[in-house]
Amino acid sequence: MNYGLTFEEAIKFHGHLGPWLLIGYRAGVIARNMLKPKDIHDLQCIVRIPCKIPYSCSIDGIQASTCCTLGKGNIIIENIEDFEFIFINTTSKELLKLKLRRDVLDKLLSLKSINEALNYVMGLGDWDLLELS
Repeated sequence: MNYGLTFEEAIKFHGHLGPWLLIGYRAGVIARNMLKPKDIHDLQCIVRIPCKIPYSCSIDGIQASTCCTLGKGNIIIENIEDFEFIFINTTSKELLKLKLRRDVLDKLLSLKSINEALNYVMGLGDWDLLELS
């Protein structure tokens, strides 16, 4: 099924292009491709991140790419010092846990500007950015 916003639409929804938006968006696309939900109600997401800017921008990326939204109640946010995205296909009961790679997080925290961080994330492949947990 083809649903969710394009990345360009996600940028408009969020208000600007940033690395954490992109991280969340890419995690959502991976989940859609692997779990293959049939409609917008088949997918649920648990976002386990520090709930503060800029990390919370990943929530908008996930909402845009998966249609898991606060309004529909199929996204849950847990405020913890971790970077894990858990996706569940509620029909098939399949589960996917994605975690931001530790080396990626360390590198992002060391960069001085949003543009440096964005360029770094854009240059990584999906499995160089995220890992199964």
